[in-house]
Amino acid sequence: MFRFTEEMGLRLRALRLKEGITQQELAVLMGRQGKGNHQLIGKVELGRAPYPSLGFVADYLRACRASFVDISDLLEAYTSKPTVLEQRGYKRVRSLAGKLPPGVWDAVRRYDDKVTRSRRKPEPEGKRLSRAAAYARSQDAQRRLDDLVAEELSRAGIESGAVVAFRLRLYARKLWGVLNRANDGHKRKLKHKLEELSRWAADSGLSSLPVFAPLSARITALSADNDPGHSRADQTGSSRTNGSA
Repeated sequence: MFRFTEEMGLRLRALRLKEGITQQELAVLMGRQGKGNHQLIGKVELGRAPYPSLGFVADYLRACRASFVDISDLLEAYTSKPTVLEQRGYKRVRSLAGKLPPGVWDAVRRYDDKVTRSRRKPEPEGKRLSRAAAYARSQDAQRRLDDLVAEELSRAGIESGAVVAFRLRLYARKLWGVLNRANDGHKRKLKHKLEELSRWAADSGLSSLPVFAPLSARITALSADNDPGHSRADQTGSSRTNGSA
């Protein structure tokens, strides 16, 4: 929450010195000659009075023949910060950092910042944490998928920069997307989508590669692990569909 900082106090002091007046003279110009006001001026300039009134600051600036424009950059630096609720939400999201690989956490942090800034109203802390956690799971799953594909390509002796490697990675992403959309409640479309993907793989010459079947089976298994509610029957059906591609 807002506090009148030492930097703000130093800015006011610089304005006073630029005008060439003492603290006592300033107090008179402000119409605040009392001893307490003189002491308050000193505290404000040292940043030891965190909550001076708006009227006090306005009178200080007017006595120095200055205006709020002269401290606007400091005020805007504060008002441009996330709201208190947003900052609390970030602390909740930040608790995920110790549980995630660095690369995944960086992606989650960027995603959370982008979504938070795009919202007109702050999101409740719990909902924001749930959203970030779901994104973290998807990013971690994507990382495991990439590692899985790299392992199968290496095992098959396929160079990562080869055209066929690019096509296999594309197929892996497509299969992963189909299986996980099915996990989200579109299982009736799963068979049709898998058949479409199988035809694409055949037309691309991928299904004839020795690496194709084990790659498909491992991706299907990984998708099932990513969705605890996915039944064994669904896993078996998906594996058979992909294996026949």
